[in-house]
Amino acid sequence: MFYSDEDFCEKVSEKPGNIKVFKDYLRKYQLIQPRRQLSDEHIPIFEKIRVYREKENSTWVKAMDTVLSSHGSFEPTEEVALLREILETLKRIEQKLT
Repeated sequence: MFYSDEDFCEKVSEKPGNIKVFKDYLRKYQLIQPRRQLSDEHIPIFEKIRVYREKENSTWVKAMDTVLSSHGSFEPTEEVALLREILETLKRIEQKLT
């Protein structure tokens, strides 16, 4: 399910400004494409950032940088999964041609 920024704010009980920064950081780390809405898959990421922020008594920006820089632990987005599948298919085709 996709959420508008306002709906996502309500879903995670957070201020709109923090959600805007969150989306900016997701784009920076290529976890969301431009003009895409936040979805259910982003809620656990946001919660992980919130927990880190509270536990480490840090700023939102530092928490987002720290958590998202280790984004390898998150599930790949649909686009990344699709690109990987396409790449594997192309590799198989290349092997058959050689």
